[in-house]
Amino acid sequence: MNADYPFTWQLRLSKRAKRPRLTISNYGEVELVWPHRMPKRYMQSMLTQHTAWVLKQLSTLNIQERTNIDLPEIIDFVALGQKWALDYQPSSLSRIQLSEQGFMLTVTGDMDDKEQVRQALLAWVKKKGRQYLKPWLAVVAQEMGLSYGTVAIRLQKRRWGSCSAKKNINLNAGLLFLPDFLVRHVLIHELTHLKHLNHSPAFWQDVKKFDANYKENRKLLQQYGLKLPMWLHQSFDDNLHK
Repeated sequence: MNADYPFTWQLRLSKRAKRPRLTISNYGEVELVWPHRMPKRYMQSMLTQHTAWVLKQLSTLNIQERTNIDLPEIIDFVALGQKWALDYQPSSLSRIQLSEQGFMLTVTGDMDDKEQVRQALLAWVKKKGRQYLKPWLAVVAQEMGLSYGTVAIRLQKRRWGSCSAKKNINLNAGLLFLPDFLVRHVLIHELTHLKHLNHSPAFWQDVKKFDANYKENRKLLQQYGLKLPMWLHQSFDDNLHK
């Protein structure tokens, strides 16, 4: 907890941000995004003005319950209609090995090193993201008549996707845990940034052409974000040091 505020927060200076904003991750991490050219003397005022809002948002997350993480028994890729059962097989292998059969994922190795197991599962989720999200993006881009540069698949806490000025697109592998219509919503959003690197009225008008329910989908995206499995972003090593 900060001395002056009843919550812990981090500062991120941004060259892209035009105005300051407060964000709260699904895990209760409060971040103040601050335009790098804006005087920092205004930070205290903004934090003070938004203290009640931050506390209200934090109260809805049930953070204490969500910090009790464990390795998953099932990985549910809602977007693909796939439920993968996990079979953990302890062994003396120095590295974690994964093998697939049907929708069974067998994990072999040192099961006492949960963080090593988690990292192997994260790599597998990102591999599935590359396998499914990249071609999905290509189909939607063709529908919209747009072309892009490279595509990167990552696992991030705060962003479902992003698009750079060089027309390179980044997608969060966590999209696989969402309903397919919300994945499409994110893909349309990022592809529209190929035309508008902003959130201007023109941007939203173009989004609406392919996602008529984009306003409702934006709200649903936030709600589903709270349901993502904790192990995707919470390290077992972090838990040990709390």
